[in-house]
This record gives sequence, structure tokens and C-alpha cells, in this order.
Amino acid sequence: MAAALTTVERYIFRRVAIAALSAFTAILAVVWITQAITRIDFATGSAGSIGAFLTMMVLLTPQFITLTLPFGLLIGAVNVLNAMNADSEMPVMAGSGISRLAIARPIVILSLVLGATVFLISHFVEPRANRAVRDVVIDMRTDLLATLIQDGRFTQIEDGLTIYVDRKEAGGRLNGVLIADRRDAEMHLTQFARQAQVDESTGVSLLVLQDGQLHRKDVKTGQVSIIRFRSYALDLAQFGSAGEGIDYFLHERETGYLFDPDPNDPWVQSWPGQARGELHRRMTEWLYPVLFALVALVVAGQPRTHRSASIMALVLAFGAGLGYRWASYFSYNEIKTDGTLFWLLYAIPMAGIGLSALMFLRGWVMQVPDPAVRLAGTLNERWQRVRRRTARRQLNEA
Repeated sequence: MAAALTTVERYIFRRVAIAALSAFTAILAVVWITQAITRIDFATGSAGSIGAFLTMMVLLTPQFITLTLPFGLLIGAVNVLNAMNADSEMPVMAGSGISRLAIARPIVILSLVLGATVFLISHFVEPRANRAVRDVVIDMRTDLLATLIQDGRFTQIEDGLTIYVDRKEAGGRLNGVLIADRRDAEMHLTQFARQAQVDESTGVSLLVLQDGQLHRKDVKTGQVSIIRFRSYALDLAQFGSAGEGIDYFLHERETGYLFDPDPNDPWVQSWPGQARGELHRRMTEWLYPVLFALVALVVAGQPRTHRSASIMALVLAFGAGLGYRWASYFSYNEIKTDGTLFWLLYAIPMAGIGLSALMFLRGWVMQVPDPAVRLAGTLNERWQRVRRRTARRQLNEA
């Protein structure tokens, strides 16, 4: 019997691992492409900016992995359990004396392996990758012509610094340039130029403004002085370079720093509880693969009587996963201002694990009510009829 159980456990482990990897890859691809589209502006203009864009997206991947890996396990486990029900494998196993624990054990073991992976990424890989992303973005700011400036758009380079270009021409010439610099609280600068050109011939990236005006406004007195110029050069490095003095965000810091953050850190001062929240978020991320594995067992680990129930089990499991994740992110945002609430980051996954384990051991089933299942089946049948009628109509018209 022990040998038979070992064989069964290996069989379930292999199937769930393959299904989880497939689901994880699909979800990660969707998230990666979605995030790439939202950042596509960084990839416009030159081969150099495209390379920096791809580097940035690769560096963001560890962050995406910690988010999508638990959902990949959830979907993979539910699909395998549903398939085992549909193929009558689970009833046969139960009739052979194989307990529910034997079915659950390989899935839980896999969740612990994935949890350890998430733990390592959260503590050692993701913070360093996030810092590298920040460095790439700041470096890209110096290449304004290729990466950030777009025709007819006000581009905010950073807080207090905005650039507008009416039109870009071949050869790197800019027409109709406006630069509004409000970073100095005492002196606001506004520069207008009919034309501008990026010049790197001296080894320094300069934006040479031609035929324009410089307006200096003293914030205290409100007085404005105007200087007209035929040519005026700006060092693009002042728009943000990856040099010294970068104030990294707390999610870009090493875990060791979060244990004892610098009280003078501007982000610690702005968000008193965020350092503690970020530390405990990393400490609890590994719990979600375990939680989602147990959720899959609760919603799909019991025999199903019809196919629509299996489909609804997947919807129910995914909805439960989203609910747990939403509660976690909501708590994290609250902890930014009140660090004493850090215990919520532990309470949410631990409560879910305890509840799911209790339900599975007691044989309690979490499923969609039968009326909802019948309604879903009816809607699906009507949709299929509409598709068949549409197909026949198109065939007749052809």
C-alpha cells in the first residue's frame, strides 16, 4: 500500500507541477505584455532606448513572478483535480482506500517548494532588480530626445520639471520647446526656444536652445526677470542621472535595511509605516502558494457531478485568490501610515490557510450554489445556439 501511495503521490505531483508551470507561464506572459504596453513610451525613438526598455522589463520580471506564481499553482491544481474527477480517477482512488490526505500531500509539498522560491525572490532578487530598474529609468532620463520627449505632449520628467516640444525633426532638431522648472522652491524657471538641438560632441549631453527667452520668477516677491538669448546650453544631467544621491524607494532596499531603516530617509519620513510594512510583506509572500493550494483542494478536491460545476470551481477558486490578494494589498496600503497594523499581513494568509485546511479535513465543500450552476449552464447552451445560428447564416451568405 505504501508503494502504491507513493506512486499515486508522484503521479499527482507531476501532473500538478506541469499544469501549474503552464498556467504560470501564461499568466506571466499576459502580465509582462500588459506592463510592457503601459511603458511603451520608453521604447520609442532609438535602438538605445529599446535596449534600455527591454532591460527594464527583464528586471521587472522577478516582481511579476512573486505575483503570478501562486495563481499559476491555483489554476493548475484546480484543473488537474477537475480532470481527475472527470476521468473518474478520484472515485477510483477513494474506492481503493487512498485517503484525501494522500491526494493533498503532493500538492502541499509543491506549494512549499514554490513558497520557498517566492521567499528567496522576495528577499534577495526582487529588491536588487527594483534598484536596477530605477537606475535604468534615471539613466534614460538623460536621453530625452530618444525616450521621453514626444510631439505635442507635456512630459513630466520628475516632480516640478516639465518639457514640451511642438515637433521633432530628422537629425534630432526640436521645434517649439518649453521647459518649466519648479524644483527650486524659491526660484521658478521657464525657458522658451524656437529651436533646440541635442549636442554630445564634447562628451557631455547638452540641450542647446536657440532664439528664446529665460523667465526667472522669485517666488517670495513674485518678480519676474526676462533674459533673451540667441543660444543657451543646458546640461541634460541636471534632469536626473544615475549618479550619487539617489533616494531609493523602500521596496528597492535590501531586507537588512528594513530591519533598521535610517530615520532621515525621506521615504521613511513620508510614510512612517512603510518600512515595517515592506519587511513583513516580504516575510509573508511565501504563504500564498500554500494558501492557494489549499483553496484549490477545498473547491475541487471533491467529486463533481457535472462539467459546469468544474468550470464554476475554477471561477470560485480564482475569485477567492483575488479576494485574499486584494485584502493583502489593502492592508499594505494602510500600514504605510500606521505601522502597528503589520499583523494583518500575517493574519490574512494564516486565517485563510487555517480555514481551508479545516474545511478540507472535515470534508466541507466550498462550491457555487446549484441554481447558479444551472443558470451558467443555461446561458452557455443559449450562447452555443447563437453561435451555431450565426455560423449557419454566414455559411448561407457565402
